[in-house]
Amino acid sequence: MIDNKNIYLPLGIIMFILVVFTTKTMAQGLDDIQWTGWGVRAGLSSDPDQGYGGFHVNLGEFARNVRFRPSMELGFGDNQVLLQTLAEVNYVFSNFRIWQPYVGGGLGLTYVNYNDDHNRKDDSDTGLSFNPIGGVETAINESMKFFCEIKLGLASNDPDVKIGVGLNWK
Repeated sequence: MIDNKNIYLPLGIIMFILVVFTTKTMAQGLDDIQWTGWGVRAGLSSDPDQGYGGFHVNLGEFARNVRFRPSMELGFGDNQVLLQTLAEVNYVFSNFRIWQPYVGGGLGLTYVNYNDDHNRKDDSDTGLSFNPIGGVETAINESMKFFCEIKLGLASNDPDVKIGVGLNWK
């Protein structure tokens, strides 16, 4: 787990940026939440050391440049199976032409099934999940985007860090 003493300043900065940009964009007008596509994702995590894969749905922007993208990921390895569902909200910096950066966060649930073969005992746990997210995305063609992202795990069952790539389709 990440040392809590060292996370408060970066988390505070991220939250401040999100509040400032979200407030500004919401004042510019709201759009309807609607299905705008879907995608797949895969990557590696640390503590637990796992490979993971999953999918997400793009539900559009509820404010200018602020999108809603719920996701589900399944991780395997380190004697654990981890299922994480997140309601992700990201602010996309649309001023960039080719690689568009984004920052945001996800709130959801994490289910962990522990499998300790040496001690012959299994256990499981479910808890809240909170992940600050940062990444970049670029269009491959009119209907497909590629992205790279990093997530920090701040809740007890979350992986400390997740680094992943994915594709979006319209």
